[in-house]
Amino acid sequence: MSIDLRAAAAEHLRARRARGYRLADHDRLLASFLDGLAAHGTTTITVVDAVAFAVARTRAERSWQATRLSAIRAFAVHVHALDPAAAQLIPAGLITSTTARRIPYLYSTEQIDQLMSRASALTPSWLAAAMQALIGLIAATGIRSGEAVALNVEDLHHDQALLTVTGKYGRQRLVPIHQSTVQALLAYQQLRAALTPAASTGPLLVGCTGKRLNITSARAAFRRVADQCDLPTSPGRRPPRLHDLRHTFAVNTLIDAHRHGVDVDARIAVLATYLGHVNPLNTYWYLSASAELMTLVSDRMTTHRQGPRP
Repeated sequence: MSIDLRAAAAEHLRARRARGYRLADHDRLLASFLDGLAAHGTTTITVVDAVAFAVARTRAERSWQATRLSAIRAFAVHVHALDPAAAQLIPAGLITSTTARRIPYLYSTEQIDQLMSRASALTPSWLAAAMQALIGLIAATGIRSGEAVALNVEDLHHDQALLTVTGKYGRQRLVPIHQSTVQALLAYQQLRAALTPAASTGPLLVGCTGKRLNITSARAAFRRVADQCDLPTSPGRRPPRLHDLRHTFAVNTLIDAHRHGVDVDARIAVLATYLGHVNPLNTYWYLSASAELMTLVSDRMTTHRQGPRP
């Protein structure tokens, strides 16, 4: 059976994207890999060629080499299913890579209040209002900053205290919000109406031009606010980010669960859905993100091992 590898690559990517995968770099990676095979007159996929393609850039980070091999590995599975002679199956783990997560900056309630207060002094006033709303929204809900700026007015269901949030891979979820958050967003909308008369539609958060608040501009504004607050940092750690408000929300949620003796696995399952995590392992990571949380986990494990007191 003769396989047209380029046609197979196009079909492979279509099928995977239909299942929800974004595969942002895969068109380019597979095209480059097939160009290399064609240059050598090769019409089959081998483990040797796949690994050689992955490590071709010797100065590339190991994580990027692993990504390159992963793209070819998935494609090889597809081709092998069509014709085993056209592609060898590439074993997993040939190039291993672990991504080191940066330790998040966890804000106290007082620091969040300070950030929002400083944001009110930004200029122009429309940016100040939007940044106050953005900081408060992420702190209160834990949604991603990109998700927050992508919200439209119609995504706020104030009568039901819900937000329709569009997360990674276009997945939508309903996020319950506290009534105080609803009131804060409605108050912001009243200010927004003065800048954009058609306030019943369009972006929820707007910049000084009346268009959707730009995420890059928002992050830059947050850095200015954080610098003005002079928040304490530990040696060797990066300065606080807007995204760390999301981490703070998640950690505080789990701390609250531990303090009240709630089933943490059950709480993590709910939190993973609430935060829009595709992989629940990303939620379990928060158990090690805070010294206080790790202490609580350790104390509960010790109590469990000791068993009930006689």
